[in-house]
Amino acid sequence: MELRHIRYFLAVADAKSFTYAAEKLGIGQPPLSIQIRDLENEIGTKLFHRIARGIELTAAGMAFYNAVKVLPGLVEEAKSSALLASRGELGVLKVGFTSSSAFNSLVTRSIKKFNSDYKNVCLQLDEAHTDNLIKAVESGTIDVAFVRTDHLFSDSLELHILLQESLTIVLPEQHAYMAQNHITLNQLANEEMILCPRNYSVHLHDTIFSLFERAGCTPTVKQTAPQLSSIINLVSAGVGVSIVPSSMKAMSHSSSGVAFYDINEEGAYIPLSIVSRVHDQSPIVKKFINNVLATHAEISPAQ
Repeated sequence: MELRHIRYFLAVADAKSFTYAAEKLGIGQPPLSIQIRDLENEIGTKLFHRIARGIELTAAGMAFYNAVKVLPGLVEEAKSSALLASRGELGVLKVGFTSSSAFNSLVTRSIKKFNSDYKNVCLQLDEAHTDNLIKAVESGTIDVAFVRTDHLFSDSLELHILLQESLTIVLPEQHAYMAQNHITLNQLANEEMILCPRNYSVHLHDTIFSLFERAGCTPTVKQTAPQLSSIINLVSAGVGVSIVPSSMKAMSHSSSGVAFYDINEEGAYIPLSIVSRVHDQSPIVKKFINNVLATHAEISPAQ
């Protein structure tokens, strides 16, 4: 049984006439009658019987009609879905991000724009630290991820470096340094610091220690916290001071009791990149990456 048999059957049933159905289908009546007869032979029973003014469905024909009348519509939906998927406009996309990248305007705008432009794509978001995100992308658990690194050690992965985000010092309000316009790393070395554990953010951790090393001093790490938002809250509570990506300044609106200071040192930045699999042929992944790059091009003059 082929789809054309179903189409022919439905046309005859709706027109209640082989003649009218043949005209609508654009074929001759004899070939149409042959197709219906072949369908009846395959099913094993009559689907139509003749009446004075045309034909009508038999009991078997009515049961068959009720069962197959939705098929043409389902086929068209399937065709439409296949075309949308081939263009990267339908399906599921698993996107990973680090806790700090979630505060970066490029990330939030990219996701918002993609959601708006491709409403038939379901974004599944997952937060983790950079090393775990890279492993998840490589294994296929996640399709694409925003990470804090500018290099990879796997030939199976592709990295787009989006920007180098400056680092900033965060102090609790009423700190002795609050009256100063500029704070040096040597001054900061005398403070108790709160940092991410190295296994949660290797690049951030090593960059901070490199900055202090070039300044000829060593930070005093009092406390570690896996989430940068938690670090901001701990600074606000007076537990210590910290160095975080500048996008975390967005938390100053929700976390009172902190102040941010720029670091005027060479290399005081951390990359924001997007990683995917080299041989991933998914149109959705390509659409998402292109969307991120386009969004970056739009907002970069303002950065």
